[in-house]
Amino acid sequence: MKKVVMNVKHSEKRIAVIENEQLVEWFSSADTSSFVGNIYLGQIKDVLPKLNAVFVDIGLNKNGFMRFEDTVEGRIQQNGADEAIKRTFQKGQYVLVQVIKDAFDEKGPKLTNNLEFSGDYVVYIPLTKQIAVSNKIKKETIRNKYYSLGREYTDGNEGVIFRSSCNEADQNDVLNELKNFQSEFKSMMQISKKITCVWEANSLFNKFFKLHPANTISEIIVDDFLLCQNYLPVTVQTSLYRGKENIFDAYKIQEQIDKSFKSIVWLKNGSFLIIEQTEAMTVIDINTGKFNGKHNREETIFQTNQLAAVEVTRQLRLRDIGGMVVIDFINMQSAEMKKNIYDLLKESFKDDRAVTKLFGFTDLGLFELTRKRTTHSHIEATHQKCPICNGSGMVKGAEQVAFELERELWEVANSDYEALLVECNQEVADLLKGKNDEHIDRLEKALFMKIYLKIIPSKIHFYDIVRTGSNKEISGYIDRVQR
Repeated sequence: MKKVVMNVKHSEKRIAVIENEQLVEWFSSADTSSFVGNIYLGQIKDVLPKLNAVFVDIGLNKNGFMRFEDTVEGRIQQNGADEAIKRTFQKGQYVLVQVIKDAFDEKGPKLTNNLEFSGDYVVYIPLTKQIAVSNKIKKETIRNKYYSLGREYTDGNEGVIFRSSCNEADQNDVLNELKNFQSEFKSMMQISKKITCVWEANSLFNKFFKLHPANTISEIIVDDFLLCQNYLPVTVQTSLYRGKENIFDAYKIQEQIDKSFKSIVWLKNGSFLIIEQTEAMTVIDINTGKFNGKHNREETIFQTNQLAAVEVTRQLRLRDIGGMVVIDFINMQSAEMKKNIYDLLKESFKDDRAVTKLFGFTDLGLFELTRKRTTHSHIEATHQKCPICNGSGMVKGAEQVAFELERELWEVANSDYEALLVECNQEVADLLKGKNDEHIDRLEKALFMKIYLKIIPSKIHFYDIVRTGSNKEISGYIDRVQR
């Protein structure tokens, strides 16, 4: 069971999930970058049978793409996909599609025309014949009841999945939700042909409680009851936080969120992880750090890897990292120890809502896994690339910038200018001047040009040649600026 803390009294609504007194997941209304679940009336822009893909304009920055096997028709058509895709989809055609994966890098959003309407009690599938009941509903009489209701209230060409929340729900509430979805779908079919969003994914609260049903939550603590009372499940104990300090600070949640944006994660024994996200994959390196251990070296390594395995699982959930993940555990010779780490990771991922596949250790000793990614990680959703280093984390040193400035000065030496004005930071200016201005004096004599420097306070090393002209023009400009 988990504890849920809600910070809703400010413009940004936030929800945190606590397990064993540690933050494992958090959600924010500020993350508006995800379109997963939205349904659009889109227009087909291209059909590429050889790529098994249909490209659809849904009104976003990039056209979405739909693989034929992700369509209703593609699931039925087993052979001759090339001809089937050409018969089914034509350029210019309008289609109802749903986003199943957000755009990443150069790829547009991934789409399907097998629509799903997900609610508190049911998942309505209007284009697929399927009646199903959650495996978490164990009682046979309840399962049979919902199978019967599903057959009775669908027309044979549509489907419905009854969620685990139906186990203790009022039958009328379940049927009302199903009927509302059926009515909503019929309305969509009448929409005039223009590219538009016809179904927007649920609010932060609805989205959260679909991912975390009420029966998995032991307690909810909220800082403003009135703002979210309509969304709170009545079956869960809810208390109001009355402290003056922000609720996320009071429960030590904010500091854990802040740490989740850093690449280094310290473990309790003094060892640490380094987490680096790249476009292709996420790489995690394990280091013993300050931990020397009380036993032999092999035991020290094994203990560190055990701690790291549990923390890696938490960090992937906390940061909402998806895609390929490679973990460089400290090298272990024992096959039994490697098996232990594999089993520990498998157990730790049991509570993760995202589908995770473990592939084990490679010949190089790297552990490979994949975690299903449907949206951006928290850092991708809340941060942007540094405009100076463009995300590399590295900038040129003052000496390198000074060298580049000197090379550019030699390039303009052949012009008719008598003087120029360079704006730069103090460190670059000092290097260009040299000791007692000896270097800049030699440059001026060699270039037959007066070099004026204007210091701009900056922690970033830079230069910019802002003016060229006669000595009188440049000196006159500097005098006017300084007045």
